[in-house]
Amino acid sequence: MDDIFEMLKVNNVEMVLLDMKSCGYYNTELKVIFINEKLDEDEQKEVILHELGHVLNHKDLASLYNNPSYRTKMEYEATKYMITYLINEADGQFNYSDVLQNYNLGLGWECNFK
Repeated sequence: MDDIFEMLKVNNVEMVLLDMKSCGYYNTELKVIFINEKLDEDEQKEVILHELGHVLNHKDLASLYNNPSYRTKMEYEATKYMITYLINEADGQFNYSDVLQNYNLGLGWECNFK
């Protein structure tokens, strides 16, 4: 995870582990990713990557996040960033069915993995 921590550092984003109800979220004003400390290491990594997707792709779009259409698009993009990172980290080796099931994705994601 050193490269992930380096990306956070390069983007001046702090990470804080907390006992919280959600898995995590990114506060754009504070430039802090909050992560649920009760998640295991792999789950924390996934949440960090998802939130890092917001950091990298939605820096100037925070005001649009309350619009349901934009929010859905931004969540999709952050999840795509996370999954793409994990697939690349595994040298492209993955089980398509497992990815869809593990991340509760619909079949519309098929084109993103080919």
